[in-house]
Amino acid sequence: MIPRMIFLPVCKSSLRRPTKACFTVIFLLAALASHSAQAALRLPAVISDHAMIQAGKPVAVWGWAAPGDAVSVTFTATDGKTGTIAATAGADGRWSGQLPAVPDGTAGEIEVRTKTEGPLKVADVLAGEVWLCSGQSNMSYLLTTHARTPNETTGPEILEAAQKDAMEAHGALRYFAVSAKRADDPLDDVPGKWVVAAPDTVGNCFALSWNFAVTLHDRLHVPVGVIDSAIGGTAVEPWTPLPELEACPVGPASIQRYKAKLDSTAPDIKSKFETALAEWTKRFPTPEQQQQNLATKPVLADNVSNMPARLYNGMIHGLEPYTLKGFLWFQGDGNFGNWQEYGELFKTLVRAWRSHWHDDTLPFYYVEMQNYHAPQEKPVEPNPMSLIREAQQAALQLPAVDVAASLDQGIDKPNYEAHFPNKKQLGERLAGLALNNLYGQPGLVHSPQFKSFTVEGNKVRLKFDHADGLRLRGNAGLRGFALRAEGGDWVWAQGQIEGQDIVLWSDQVPAPAAIRYAWAFNPLLSVENSAGLPLRPFRTDPGNDK
Repeated sequence: MIPRMIFLPVCKSSLRRPTKACFTVIFLLAALASHSAQAALRLPAVISDHAMIQAGKPVAVWGWAAPGDAVSVTFTATDGKTGTIAATAGADGRWSGQLPAVPDGTAGEIEVRTKTEGPLKVADVLAGEVWLCSGQSNMSYLLTTHARTPNETTGPEILEAAQKDAMEAHGALRYFAVSAKRADDPLDDVPGKWVVAAPDTVGNCFALSWNFAVTLHDRLHVPVGVIDSAIGGTAVEPWTPLPELEACPVGPASIQRYKAKLDSTAPDIKSKFETALAEWTKRFPTPEQQQQNLATKPVLADNVSNMPARLYNGMIHGLEPYTLKGFLWFQGDGNFGNWQEYGELFKTLVRAWRSHWHDDTLPFYYVEMQNYHAPQEKPVEPNPMSLIREAQQAALQLPAVDVAASLDQGIDKPNYEAHFPNKKQLGERLAGLALNNLYGQPGLVHSPQFKSFTVEGNKVRLKFDHADGLRLRGNAGLRGFALRAEGGDWVWAQGQIEGQDIVLWSDQVPAPAAIRYAWAFNPLLSVENSAGLPLRPFRTDPGNDK
């Protein structure tokens, strides 16, 4: 804290010789400056004005004070009810505790004080459902991006709809926007702030998290807050804590590849970094000072955007252990180059985040990667996106992990266009998972998913989960399925829907041995359930990458 300047009138006699009164003033000023310099009471950015706190769970609160200081934290609701906890700052100054749980819709104020500092007041706090949303560009795509996309005529309409939703929510929809920050060491805070969604502020919320929040709010009639922390073009490794990544079976190989990239950094960039690091070290010579100023520590080759743990260090660690309802994740194509490792890496991230939030079953919902590029022309088109989609499924081995399909959401253009502007339907699909799994609202919320197949002569019968009302989508008939004999070439399959099964055949394959569906970057789709959710891609010959 920088001491505030205080100006006092000075008499001419005091310029010649200090009087007793002058010494008193000097002493008081020195005492004020000393107290200001020692002021240590502070809160993380995520515990700030307009915060949404998770309802129905003990509320994690933490911050910093002078080592050994006793800290009092009180939440005072607008109805006068209060909850207070006491904590003690450790040797590093950090203190933590949990306020009593409050129901959805509870509004109030948090006050933090020590015997010598405070109170720090956090105003306009509201209890609701809080979700952390992360990943790469289709997660970080802002609502305002719709309006400024030249070839997207519906963009302004999407933004206007969001503005209307924000106005009708009357402050019950909020988002915490985490600014981009890469760091080589875990930072104790994140750059960001809470924003109450309103017509003039909603545009800077992630489009996907916004539509998820609006759907929950409309169905549950409770406040919803989203914490937006994502950056386009990123792999899974930079979002993963380094210790867990090092312990992952495929982690060391990935780390080594990125270190090799750093080693190849141009000499002039290395020189600038070394100079900047030396200046930083000179400015903060002690370990304590360095720890307190890690956010300003230079980073080598920041353009190596996927260096392991850097985004976790700068944009996730400082949020821990803010009480959450769950996580939303949309990322995958940033790992095209090491898709073989993605399943283990993805599971490692899920486990690590849950461990850091002290809840091994905290819900984690991910988006199965979308379609883009030119439409499928061959029965099977080897491509990294299909392999990433398959690798993502490794996370489904973990408890409380679920998936929303986006295979029908992309832009059907032959050119490279990875970003689909309208995130409303996908936001509703993610919200459907939460409503069904966590909030007790029934409904068909999962896409049909391949379960098994049996060979019946020259035909194959496929069975699926979540196949209620299995039907064709569109008017093009059954398509997108491929068959082959053992060691043979892939051919298009004919077929028909029989109840909740699909039967396939081909005159070119008298003894079918393997089946694939939607195995392409931008696949042909033809099957959905009664909820309109598309059949997810699959293959019966895993490990064969041809």
